[in-house]
Amino acid sequence: MAKEFDIRDRLAYRIQNLANKMGMWGSRIYSENFEVGVQEWRILAVLAGNGEGTAREICETTLMDKGNVSRAIKKLVRTGRVREITDKKDKRSTVLVMTDKGYEIYGKIKELSDAREQKILASLTASERRSLPIILTKLNGVIEELLQETERS
Repeated sequence: MAKEFDIRDRLAYRIQNLANKMGMWGSRIYSENFEVGVQEWRILAVLAGNGEGTAREICETTLMDKGNVSRAIKKLVRTGRVREITDKKDKRSTVLVMTDKGYEIYGKIKELSDAREQKILASLTASERRSLPIILTKLNGVIEELLQETERS
């Protein structure tokens, strides 16, 4: 009997599996060395890139669940890595900014993250490394179109 379907051959499975494995590595390294999980790291990375941000903006940027973002923010605030300040435009809302302690941890984790990414990319040829961002951008564009189609219907 011919093999009809193997989920391991599916694009979505392979991408999700790769992302999960990368997340598992990050989770182990970050939590062992810095007591920071992948979700906290992503929030720190967004704040480092933007200078500040709201929980909503973090959810939109990272596509993380609102509840997970809220819990991660609480942990970052509790550990002194992030500070909440009242939004000048909307007094009911808060803006998140990294503290010096947050920037210090961010810098150390970014170093590890950059090294991991370089090691992963080193397994590709120069041509494959040049093509990868183009391919990922194309796939992301098609998926965005599919999402918009389902929102319209």
